[in-house]
Amino acid sequence: MSAEPTYIVTTGDFISEWMEGEGINAAELARRLGVTRKHVSELLSGKAPLSHPLSLALERVTGVPARIWNQYESGYRSDLARGEETERLAAQYEQAKQFPLSYLRKWGYIKAPARNHADSVRELLGILGVATLDAFDDTWRQGSVAYRRSAVGRDHAPALATWLALAERHHDGLDGMPPFDRRGLELLLPSLRALTAAEPVAAIDEARARLLEVGVVLCFVPAVPGLGIHGATRWLNGRPIVQLSLLWKRDDQMWFTLFHEIGHVLLHGDKELYVNGDATQAEDEANAFASDLLIPPDVVDRLPRTRDTGAVLALADALGVAPSIVLGRAQRESKDYAWGHELHTKLEFALAHA
Repeated sequence: MSAEPTYIVTTGDFISEWMEGEGINAAELARRLGVTRKHVSELLSGKAPLSHPLSLALERVTGVPARIWNQYESGYRSDLARGEETERLAAQYEQAKQFPLSYLRKWGYIKAPARNHADSVRELLGILGVATLDAFDDTWRQGSVAYRRSAVGRDHAPALATWLALAERHHDGLDGMPPFDRRGLELLLPSLRALTAAEPVAAIDEARARLLEVGVVLCFVPAVPGLGIHGATRWLNGRPIVQLSLLWKRDDQMWFTLFHEIGHVLLHGDKELYVNGDATQAEDEANAFASDLLIPPDVVDRLPRTRDTGAVLALADALGVAPSIVLGRAQRESKDYAWGHELHTKLEFALAHA
């Protein structure tokens, strides 16, 4: 939270301090500067700006360099503008409440408390990358980035736009990444699949690093309550961004969603926003891609049809994937979800956001 000054020091305050030290009044200063007494009065009160020619005149009269007077004036005008901006921002708070402010505070993306309306709006605008909430509406509804227009055309648009913007906020340096390498990503798939059998936190870090080498950004942003999205894929500056939410906080769901989103990268265009869970042909194709990659079609008939944890472990070992992945597929095939929960690994975000 920024500390707002209780008062603003005008350039005139510094001039008055010099006048007091020299023992001269406003009339005398006006004569020395060659301006009217009214102009000096307005200058001392902060109503009139200090021009560059007048700062040079003050340098000759006071011996204080013009750059110092200009610095005083710049600081005063900046403080004045910030005070006016604070009022404008506070007035936008009701409009800002359509965005998930409590979520943003919980995860540390907004530091300002709820009672500080101006700073709450200021930090929200920084996340969204716009100067005002009206500019957000114009940018996301009418701007040139296709996936943003798609985002605001959906239900829960402010929440979705916020979640997407949080990933962009941490990946401004895309130009420093390697270009997207489609063939490299295809060749990477077996090793990514093998990572599912490793300890999840270390495996996630390794997957992120390997994907970065082929020009794919993998980022994790906590799920926004009520949004119900596991993942999304879109392209930014010619590179795919795969964003996951850990919505169900399970390793099998996380891995399935990752391969689902990679399916979008390899199968579909680079102009759209793909949101996990949409009822579209592209989503069906991405689901099939992830399912077949993790559990090949020719071994589906080996999935246990009863609550046989031993069979799940044996098949997972034979396939080189996490047991939770085999369990999840077996549960979907049998429609029996009430067993094997000990095979899942729970994933959590750290509450303090870095």
